[in-house]
Amino acid sequence: MQLDIRNIRPFICFDCVAGSKAYGLDTPASDDDFKGVFLAPLPMILTGQAPSLVQDERHDRQYTELGAFCRELELNNSGALELWACMGREQELFCAPWFRDFLGRYNFLSRRCYYTYLANAQRQLKRISATHAKATEPPPAPAVMQDYAYMVQGGKLIPLSQWLQEQGLGLCDVVAQRLSDEDNLYALYRQSSRYGIFGRDATTIATPEVATDAQLLGVMLFRASAYSQQNRRCAQYREWEQKRNPARLTTDSALVDKQGCYDTKHMGHVFRLLHTAQEIATEGVIHVRRTADNAFLREVRAGRIPLTELQQMVQEEMDSLKPLFDKSGLPETPQVDGIWEDLAQLRIKLHYE
Repeated sequence: MQLDIRNIRPFICFDCVAGSKAYGLDTPASDDDFKGVFLAPLPMILTGQAPSLVQDERHDRQYTELGAFCRELELNNSGALELWACMGREQELFCAPWFRDFLGRYNFLSRRCYYTYLANAQRQLKRISATHAKATEPPPAPAVMQDYAYMVQGGKLIPLSQWLQEQGLGLCDVVAQRLSDEDNLYALYRQSSRYGIFGRDATTIATPEVATDAQLLGVMLFRASAYSQQNRRCAQYREWEQKRNPARLTTDSALVDKQGCYDTKHMGHVFRLLHTAQEIATEGVIHVRRTADNAFLREVRAGRIPLTELQQMVQEEMDSLKPLFDKSGLPETPQVDGIWEDLAQLRIKLHYE
């Protein structure tokens, strides 16, 4: 048997509401998200066939195998800790009694949370930066091969188009021959061709047979990597443009002259993660449902705060986080002695019951 989202239900030991509805930050347009934990059958564990994660195509439902979940908790993974913190709270939909008893033996919160929550917030910031760059500085049109071709002349590189014009030649008046398999160097000869140097589709360098008496004109360098990189950028931008959610990309009124904008969803995650980390350091708990900062997070989500102001706030909160953890009474690492032995015994017990 192979476990997937279609047959995972009998193996689920914990299930809860996730995403914006778990945080209390949902809007009428919010999706229903669910996360949980499942216990794979012992034979699948012993044979290495158990998946660590089962999810649907849209990632609206995600279930982590108990062993992988314990590992994430031990590492203070922020997502795993939030899921654990939903146990016994309003987000909980189902929880097996043995699951509650098993996890209740350990204290997972530690000063390690400083690093994991900060790293997660920084990942969100990178996503915001990438989105901002795409929205404000879209790449030019797809690369044209001729723009990446140069003639080597007198120790200098001269654009091919300029060199052809100076020589009174067109693309169909010359043909190319690769000088080596490793280098993007080509010998150019005076010889007529039907489609020119870059072939019929203008996406490859054509290298037809050269007449023995064809005149050698010089050596051409083609910057293949730069050409490919530009095409990849264009393709990635087009894909992002098609799939992006316009409602999440807000124009920053304070930066209209610079076409300022930011991904409001990810910016909201940044502050939620930082605030949660502050609460872990000062209170020793995780508040999944955002109450104290609900209004502020909704303002961020709605794009009502200028990007420059948010960036300054993020930096200040990041700078203040380490001192809070240094003063906290949290242990250096999670208190999980014996968890793996206990998990092994639990698997055996549940298998034979």
